[in-house]
Amino acid sequence: MKRLKILIPFFIIMLLLTGCQSSANTATTATAAVAVATAGLTAVVPSTSTIAVDPEFSDRDLKTTYDDSTAVHVTMAGTTIQVSGDGATASGGVLTISKEGIYVVTGSLSDGQIVVAAADTDKVQIVLNGVTINCADNAPIYIKSANKVFVTLGKDTVNTLTDGSAYVQTDENTVDSVIFSKADLTINGEGTLNITANYKHAIVSKDDLIITGGTYNIIAVKDALSSKNCIKIKDGVLNINSSTGKGITSKNDEDNTKGYVYICGGTIKITNSVEGIEGTAIIVEGGTIDITSQDDGFNAADGITTTTTNSNGPGGGAMEADANCYLTISGGTININATGDGIDSNGNLYISGGTIDVSGPTANDNGALDYNGTAEITGGTIIAAGSSRMAQGFSDTSTQYSLLNNFTTACTAGTEVTLTDASGNIIVSYTPVKTYQSVVISAPALQKGTTYTLTCGSQTTDITLTSVTTSNGQATGMGGGQGGGGGQNGGTRPQ
Repeated sequence: MKRLKILIPFFIIMLLLTGCQSSANTATTATAAVAVATAGLTAVVPSTSTIAVDPEFSDRDLKTTYDDSTAVHVTMAGTTIQVSGDGATASGGVLTISKEGIYVVTGSLSDGQIVVAAADTDKVQIVLNGVTINCADNAPIYIKSANKVFVTLGKDTVNTLTDGSAYVQTDENTVDSVIFSKADLTINGEGTLNITANYKHAIVSKDDLIITGGTYNIIAVKDALSSKNCIKIKDGVLNINSSTGKGITSKNDEDNTKGYVYICGGTIKITNSVEGIEGTAIIVEGGTIDITSQDDGFNAADGITTTTTNSNGPGGGAMEADANCYLTISGGTININATGDGIDSNGNLYISGGTIDVSGPTANDNGALDYNGTAEITGGTIIAAGSSRMAQGFSDTSTQYSLLNNFTTACTAGTEVTLTDASGNIIVSYTPVKTYQSVVISAPALQKGTTYTLTCGSQTTDITLTSVTTSNGQATGMGGGQGGGGGQNGGTRPQ
């Protein structure tokens, strides 16, 4: 049974701490959206969503240095652990941290664990300074209680965490990841963290999960990064392989103000996943993102089932828009190779900056773009290629010009698509890695009344932009808003 809730506009005003810097311009306010200028957020968000996005990072989130003279030092060797200092004890291959402080850990455990069981007012920093931990039947790092835990990867160190294929639960919590946290968790530093998750997930936080630096090589059976409240990424290199799970996911089925993914920097490469990046809300303001997914590349979907009437969508069984969900991009370089939808929002989609290439589905039950509300573009460059039956373009409430074109026949994988002006200058070009028959293109250089030439192999089409959204084909029956300006019968809409 679907759970309904009352949706109200949500606005947050807070003091500026340390947010991401973005080169994207503040977006032009479009219909049903507001440009949020508070706390450094540059992306457009819908006024209907209750998601409370905090785009800032504290000084402690960013700090990677520590006073070694006052730290507790832990040395691991095989099945033994030596502790020098107060606040931690060792027994049976388990290091238990019970007090606030800094703990510098070195060495290896063949079958052991770090457990944080501190007061809910305590902040704990664990410095992994060349650590290898295998835990056969539970999480190598289990944060049971604390106010906040900082895991710092020591400069130029390599740290490795692995688990077994089955867990034995030791308390009321269902631990299911290599790093499992019941408290807010920040991971930073200038080292490397290798994680192999044989049981289920790699990193799970039941509160916030923040990454501000480091190199991560993650192989997980299920999800790579998962958080109940939010995932925020400012910097770092993340290489992710989550073969039967999601690369990055944040959802909250109890609190409709939480469950978002915020990315403003770093390099993220998801080489294998079911869903690439998923959240009730997804906000991208910067970074380099490369996604290969078995299903959707980006997927904005609510943890709580909520529906509102989609006034823009076609009648007769169309999917309804979720007012709480949205995907917004104001910067960054994004490349998506998706078997399912390339960019999917159960609510609205906003693009105000960035460079986006999508090699979308070949099957006609998905589209390179898929949304249930509106899709507004006010800046940035996008080429989204995929199958034609479910193709959606942008909505006519956009302020930047776009086109949707369905070719007469499919273009084979590896065939470049180019859009040129009357002088033969290339406006945009892209080489999809899969067969495609439909493309959606938008770029700042596109102008009303101008004729452009779209080329795919031997197929050439001249397209005059007679409106802000120009289309010769549009999804008519299943899923998503009308978008694309072509309506259900092709043609254009006047601006």
